[in-house]
Amino acid sequence: MESDFDTFLFGNNRIAAARSGCGKYTHTFGGAHDRKGASREDCNGIHIHLLHRLDLTDPVIPFDIPGVRWLPLYYCFDGRGHDFGYRLISDKQLVTFFPENDPDVTGEESRSDDERYPLEFPKSDITIENYDYDPANMDDAYEWAGVFGIGNLSTHDQAVVKGRVAELMKRLDLLVPETDKEFEDALCRPFMQGKDDSPCLNPKCVNRDLKGQLTPFALMPAEPVEGICTFGEWGGGVQLIFRICPKCHTIRERTSRPWRRVRRATTF
Repeated sequence: MESDFDTFLFGNNRIAAARSGCGKYTHTFGGAHDRKGASREDCNGIHIHLLHRLDLTDPVIPFDIPGVRWLPLYYCFDGRGHDFGYRLISDKQLVTFFPENDPDVTGEESRSDDERYPLEFPKSDITIENYDYDPANMDDAYEWAGVFGIGNLSTHDQAVVKGRVAELMKRLDLLVPETDKEFEDALCRPFMQGKDDSPCLNPKCVNRDLKGQLTPFALMPAEPVEGICTFGEWGGGVQLIFRICPKCHTIRERTSRPWRRVRRATTF
């Protein structure tokens, strides 16, 4: 059963849901840094938080990362690290990438001393279960089109789905899509602000200057564990989206906030 606290994991036309609970595998939420490269000293004085830590040997997880068993999902609440990425060297080390000349970063540390943002979140057990998803089902494809697209639907069902989103855009007085690219952009559920096309942050990667190459693999709510509001009292609608580069496996995170809508980012 779907919960408000589910973190969704995507891959290979499958979806899994991570939620509170004990299981065979030692998945967790919160706790201290899990490898070298994540400390404040290693990140030029910026503090990053460990959110989920997932055991990729669990067959329910619908993806893997070469040479890695333990997948940490890190996020930077410090305003100086508005957007950042990291590449897992091994289960003992990672390297971080902070974009230069980011216009949205602050000049000094913020949030880390706020009582809502402890240096680490309380550690708790997580279990991962299969989530019911059929890429050939019209309703499922519509709900998860921002991740998988609608290419597994029949020609008839694709037309129905496009008609559904076109009617909704018209009803909301938004630009009605006409071209295939416009429909692809408009079919963005479950992402509230549309599909992100930012490039890989690894300066040595061939995808460093190419947009639209990263693959979404995790979607985390603002309250991934009951009672833990990662964005504070007024951040209940925030989504955390994690994407990975298929070339160098650098992970890049992004926040999606419901009060910052863009023209094609209506929640459908």
